[in-house]
Amino acid sequence: MDIKDIEHIIKILKQNEVTDFELQQGDSRVKLSRTVSGGYIHTEARLDMVPAVHVPHPAAAPAASAAAVQDDHGRFVKVESPIVGTFYRKPSPDAELFVKEGDVVSKGATLCIIEAMKLMNEIEAPSSGKVVKILGVEGKVVEFGEVLFLIDPSV
Repeated sequence: MDIKDIEHIIKILKQNEVTDFELQQGDSRVKLSRTVSGGYIHTEARLDMVPAVHVPHPAAAPAASAAAVQDDHGRFVKVESPIVGTFYRKPSPDAELFVKEGDVVSKGATLCIIEAMKLMNEIEAPSSGKVVKILGVEGKVVEFGEVLFLIDPSV
């Protein structure tokens, strides 16, 4: 079972408002549960398969992210997380940030890293432009499809 399978299961859980799920395949076991009020998904896995994942209830979307996305009026490029994992703005604790709000980036420039299952995944700018908003929080878990950056391509 890989991270894509787990992301798919989490998506189904959210869509159907399922609060508990358990799956065993061979030596692997995954147990997911969440509170109906929009708390946390608690993940248990053997063999260090997956990190704990925060998945808010659909009705409890983060207000700051929603407000920022609503304010974009469709003119900004949204950079979404392609995976569930931990968001990092720099390659190592003592390194410089990849980007800051206000920076102008080129298409393909590294914006951040998302760590999933001990793999570091570089997230690149899908277009050139100015980074107008960084919505990801350093060291916090991001979910699949969560908006991490807003880029103004007109700059």
